[in-house]
Amino acid sequence: MSASTVSKTAAVLDADLQAYRTKPLADHVVFLFLDSLSQKVRELGVVGKVMLCAVGIHADGTKELLSFRLTDAEDTERWKGFLLDLKSRGLKGKVLKLIAVDGNPALLKALRELCPQQRRIQRRIVHKLRNVVVKLKRYQREACMGEPKLIFGAPSRLEAIRRFKAWRTQWLEEAEAAVRYLEKDRFHCFHSFSFPEELWRILRTTNMLERAFREVRRRTRPMAVFTNAESSGRMMYGVTRGLNATWEEHPLPQIQQNA
Repeated sequence: MSASTVSKTAAVLDADLQAYRTKPLADHVVFLFLDSLSQKVRELGVVGKVMLCAVGIHADGTKELLSFRLTDAEDTERWKGFLLDLKSRGLKGKVLKLIAVDGNPALLKALRELCPQQRRIQRRIVHKLRNVVVKLKRYQREACMGEPKLIFGAPSRLEAIRRFKAWRTQWLEEAEAAVRYLEKDRFHCFHSFSFPEELWRILRTTNMLERAFREVRRRTRPMAVFTNAESSGRMMYGVTRGLNATWEEHPLPQIQQNA
């Protein structure tokens, strides 16, 4: 391609990206998933940046990558800015039932400040268990980690609590750090049990965002680093547009009003 063709194509993408970033959001999101992706951008050398991302599942079952923003760091103020932008565009959370996160402290603090009424902040189970593993001695890991997986595979919330208590009793003395870590905020790992069983696997993870991240990594692996922040945004927008156009609609099961 000639330099002029590349320039014109970039201009079209930038215009589309700006329209995407400012378009109104319908306040129909029932489940909101928040996560971040590390990016390398060339700015007076290679600089590590963070792409904050949000995916929503609407009441009719459609999925949508709602927004993304490249920032210098994943701190509370930047997460607050990102969340306030979603709100200003129309995502008020009137029908929002649950927010799924990976447990980043800055994000959790931002949610507590901006969404104090939202009590269901579901922790990502895989991320939680990975942090439990690192608090165990190597010889303990296989024996100790079998039970936590069964806790979150329980057929009900009450059974999950029972299994946790049994595991805690068994391992508290030998692996106190791991037990205390899983015990902390453990009820934020159980919110998915408040919804129909067919939704549990979806709500315990941020797999939809991970799919978008995999697509970005697959396309950027040969590049290693973005030439600037604008190129990073164009790539993420291309993936976003593709996913939003191809995600299949799966109608949600009936959710109780008080769920």
